[in-house]
Amino acid sequence: GPNSSSQGLFLIENIPVEIDIQSSAALAGHSLILSAYKPAGQGMSQPELIGQSRIILTGLPGQLGLVIAVPEPVTRDLDFVVIDGVIVDRNNQEIMVARQEQFYRGRDSAQLEMIQPDRIAPPPTGQSPSATFQQLEGKVYLPKNAPSLMRGASMTVELIETETLPDGSRVENILGQSFVDIDQENSPFKFKMDYSLPLSSSGAPRYLRAVITDWAGRSVYETLAGEPYLANVDSYRLDLQPSPMP
Repeated sequence: GPNSSSQGLFLIENIPVEIDIQSSAALAGHSLILSAYKPAGQGMSQPELIGQSRIILTGLPGQLGLVIAVPEPVTRDLDFVVIDGVIVDRNNQEIMVARQEQFYRGRDSAQLEMIQPDRIAPPPTGQSPSATFQQLEGKVYLPKNAPSLMRGASMTVELIETETLPDGSRVENILGQSFVDIDQENSPFKFKMDYSLPLSSSGAPRYLRAVITDWAGRSVYETLAGEPYLANVDSYRLDLQPSPMP
């Protein structure tokens, strides 16, 4: 949550970001720049920079945890903040970029994966490489005759893109998330989600996934098979099944 300055003159929100740097080269002396943006919309055609952090890297790459300080009054009425990152050399030339912009919604840390720029497919001619922001909505249904949920339940709906890397491994990129407090609510549960589709998309399959967790964070219901995302559909029905026992 926001932290007050020592003089109490203004409030600062620290946005936590976890960075995974995928590189075999030493990056000592290079700079990692993390940026937080107010999303485009409401009269703005481009995202607006609201906070930035910059550090000098030392030694070999790996995983880092940092924060971006932003003015709390700016983020107070936002559903999400867009997080992006870049690594530059001493001449301010890009060495690595984020595989994909991420959203921060006031809860979990934003997760950025830094990769070589040549591993990102170039955008179609005449298009900006930045993401496009859209919205979808839907309803999530419990199984028939399911018992009432215990107090403290919450629901997470995610739009996932499954990407196959050159080495054959697969990674899941989260394009959008929606967190819904469903304490004492009845099925079906409504959700709305803001999400971004990178214009440099490789055509990887996308699907919606929903999970309901209890007060202790344990998964109790989920979509065992994701609902396919369709570009011309903005309303979805997701049917849940009991989560497999761990």
